[in-house]
Amino acid sequence: MRILLTSGATREYIDAVRFLTNVSTGGTGAKIADALAARSHTVTLLRGECANAPATVSDVRTFSSTENLQTQLKQLLGSGDFDAVIQCAAISDYRPAELHHGKITSDAHELTLRLVPTPKLLPALKHYSPRPLTVIGFKLTAGAAEQERTLAVARLFAAGTVDAAIHNDMADLATGDARPFRAYLSNRQPPVDLAGLPALADWLHSFLTRTGLAPASKIR
Repeated sequence: MRILLTSGATREYIDAVRFLTNVSTGGTGAKIADALAARSHTVTLLRGECANAPATVSDVRTFSSTENLQTQLKQLLGSGDFDAVIQCAAISDYRPAELHHGKITSDAHELTLRLVPTPKLLPALKHYSPRPLTVIGFKLTAGAAEQERTLAVARLFAAGTVDAAIHNDMADLATGDARPFRAYLSNRQPPVDLAGLPALADWLHSFLTRTGLAPASKIR
């Protein structure tokens, strides 16, 4: 299958030298990209600036802000060349309301920053493609209780725009590649518990293969 995968953090600029971001390294996405390529999928990786790079995937592109990522997703998916998109990027929920030109002075005793929401990209992905597209979304929580985790995943399915969702929690990140993931096919079915990145890669490969979509190159 032809797969578009996103990873790493967005950068929402405050001025010419400062930006809002998050702790994502893009490591999970880079390793998934390599693992799927090793299983004979054709992978394009969109990674945040300074995010980890894959070891074997050669088609790698870079995004900066949420708006920039949105633009690239529209262009790539709009080509109709992809069978699936895996949205693993850690996208900022907010951006500065105004971009200051140049550098804000460091002499001020206090600085107020007003934030506004960024666009929600995941619900729009299927609409960007002129042909059927399998969409897998990732959801990260931070120290969430079981009910909170379940509700967070349910919100991904509520709009009807994802075919599967992968959840993990910040509390598990310290375990590295062995950290647990949960794979959901809906918010009404129990999730599949996956022990580590290799198990996640196996599940993604199996799920994408079961979708039965013909490669884009055969549809033309």
